[in-house]
Order: sequence, then structure tokens, then C-alpha cells
Amino acid sequence: MKAFETTTGYVVRLDLDEEILTTLTDFVLAEKIEGAIIQGIGAVKESVLGYFDVHDMAYREQAFAEDMELVSFLGNLTWADGDPIIHAHVLLSGNDFVARGGHLFSSKIAVTGEFSLQPTGRRVQRALDERTGLKLMAR
Repeated sequence: MKAFETTTGYVVRLDLDEEILTTLTDFVLAEKIEGAIIQGIGAVKESVLGYFDVHDMAYREQAFAEDMELVSFLGNLTWADGDPIIHAHVLLSGNDFVARGGHLFSSKIAVTGEFSLQPTGRRVQRALDERTGLKLMAR
């Protein structure tokens, strides 16, 4: 990973085999970033995406082993129980040019990943929502 400070936040380059969520979480902890909007592009492999089934109130996961373009990564940094949470949705595309998208559970960098973090300046907390069983933004 290599990071550069900008006038509005940070740009972060992730390298081969780095796991996206783990590496970005380590970065925000090291830089003491309280909250952020995160965007990114790149090339990934070994990705696990999810879809929240509102009828069953549970995530459905699907793994994609192949190398794919990270067409879009949109997410935010919030906190729950004292830990940073990066909540992100992604759009991936393989060599068939078919788009696959969903909640990002995990993904490794296949070539490079380029991310922009725009700090919000404030910490947003998540709390358990009894209706959904999810930790939703609370304040």
C-alpha cells in the first residue's frame, strides 16, 4: 500500500494480493480517520459479494475466484463497538464484460487498486437494529 495526502483527504494505492477491506481498515486506524466516504477502482481476484435478502433478513454470498475489473467501489467508514466498519458496495466485470455487483465481503487486489478517502471529520456510530438484525447508522 502507498498513500498520498491531498487537499481533501487521501488517495491510496493497494498492491497485489492485499485484501481491500483489511488494508483500508488498517490505514484508517493508522491515520486516525474518524469517518470517510470511500471510492475506488482497480483489478481484483478472490472476491466475495453479498446480497441482503429482505424477505429472509439474511445475506446471500457468492464467491468469484477469477480476476475482474473493479469498475466501482462506493463505501463509507463508520464505527460499531469501538471498531471501524467499512461498508462498501462494488461493481465487478470479468472477461465476459458481464457486471456483477453487491455488498463487498472480501476481495484481493489482482494488479492494483486506487482508492480515494474523503474524511467527514466526524465519527458516525452504528447500532444494532432489532427489526433487521443489522448494525445500521445510528448517529
